[in-house]
Amino acid sequence: MHDQETDKTAQEVVQDTETTDLNSSNEEFETMLNESMNNLNTSYKLGDVVEGTISSINESHIIISLGQKEDAFAELGDYLENGVLPLKVGDTIKGFIVKMIEDQITISKSLNRSHGNKVLVKEAFTKQIPIKGKVTEALKGGFSVDVLGVRAFCPASHIEIGPIEKSEAYINNTYEFSIIEFDKGNIILSRKSLLAVEQEEKKEKFFSNINVGDVVKGRITRLATFGAFVDLGGFEGLAHISELSWHHIDNASEVVSVGDTVEVKILKIDKEKISLSLKALQENPLHIAMNNLKIGDTVSAKVIRHGSFGSFVEIEKGVEALIPISLISNKRISQPSEVLTIGETIQAKVVKLDLEAMKISLTMREEVINPWEVDAVDLHQGMELTGVIESISDHGAFIKVKNSLIGLMPQSKIKRAKLNLKAENIGEEIEVRIANIDTKLQRLSLEPTNMPTLEVANTAKPERKEKQESVKPNKDFTQDNDWQKFSVNYQSVPEDNPFNEL
Repeated sequence: MHDQETDKTAQEVVQDTETTDLNSSNEEFETMLNESMNNLNTSYKLGDVVEGTISSINESHIIISLGQKEDAFAELGDYLENGVLPLKVGDTIKGFIVKMIEDQITISKSLNRSHGNKVLVKEAFTKQIPIKGKVTEALKGGFSVDVLGVRAFCPASHIEIGPIEKSEAYINNTYEFSIIEFDKGNIILSRKSLLAVEQEEKKEKFFSNINVGDVVKGRITRLATFGAFVDLGGFEGLAHISELSWHHIDNASEVVSVGDTVEVKILKIDKEKISLSLKALQENPLHIAMNNLKIGDTVSAKVIRHGSFGSFVEIEKGVEALIPISLISNKRISQPSEVLTIGETIQAKVVKLDLEAMKISLTMREEVINPWEVDAVDLHQGMELTGVIESISDHGAFIKVKNSLIGLMPQSKIKRAKLNLKAENIGEEIEVRIANIDTKLQRLSLEPTNMPTLEVANTAKPERKEKQESVKPNKDFTQDNDWQKFSVNYQSVPEDNPFNEL
């Protein structure tokens, strides 16, 4: 019922307008047309779309050269965007001929009330000329619009490109519309189609004027868990959270707020997606730290996260370093959390500055004195000592002597001495003799003190037996398979060395 009354009212308004204005409007339009055609020696006619070059701009008008010694005029305000004229002398301008009197052609970006009424409305529909209208009322499913004194209707889905929040926000506002239907007095308008064309033109212009590496200004429009969106002038770019600051942050709000004006660098343009960076315009604090630090410096560091290979620490804002798991403690550990806690502050020493990879490595291990430089000074071949069994393997028994040095008693000598060493003997003391010692290679070969001598089985070849007996210790001592895999330097062996399990 309501829709029928509304349609009836709209039809009455249109009919009233036709009755009062149509005759006089037709006469005026005919007079204007005849006058223009009589006074102008041109092939142009009302409603034509023309394009020319701006020759001058004054306080109220734009003068356009159409070629062939013909000029046109346009009102300055008709081409303003947000109060600013985006054009200058020499630019190309396009418009519709709305007036042709004597030697003057007037063009406009669109038609408005000053250019006529329903006659021109129909002309605008026929030639698809944009026309200005004022939204007067919100109706069911759309809006009533006054177009040159003629009532028209704009569906709600055609007033905006996206969804609308409040219909009241459009009341009493004047917009440009295209006429999508003109049938028996029913005039249907669309603003969305013009906005789409305008948006596409702006997009094309925008993307043609930006390049990767450009530094531009923008405004923070919204924040997300993964970064901040920046309005670059009608088009948004994204500054990922990793590009907001050189130091680690958990939320974009730690660095920027909605409404902030920022300067950003364009990192990537992928179709309509723009990747931005704030930190690219800031000096990398890691560069500064790398220049100021040197090997051996002691720094205060905050533990920020763990990895299977070590712990990351922050030695100053924006500067991270790694403490490898092997350098966290003098003792063997399986994971960093056994020693370090997230958030705690520790003291560490710089052991590596990789300028090429821009990485800093630290150590928390105490400096270990090489026992071969201290405890091995008084040792010599044939010396008998008391040692402690550290471990037993297929290669033999590893025995600690003088509280620091580790020596190997080969399995061959254990068998000859008829010793029955098992895992339960680990930790027990044992009397040993130094069979060979090499301080340069840091190798120590041991044998039981009750080591029997080899009996001569064939007296006819004593020299050969003696030779075999004399070289036997050296063979035990120089078993490369044993010593390549097990270093005697217990405190500084690599992580995959079985000595670490002792």
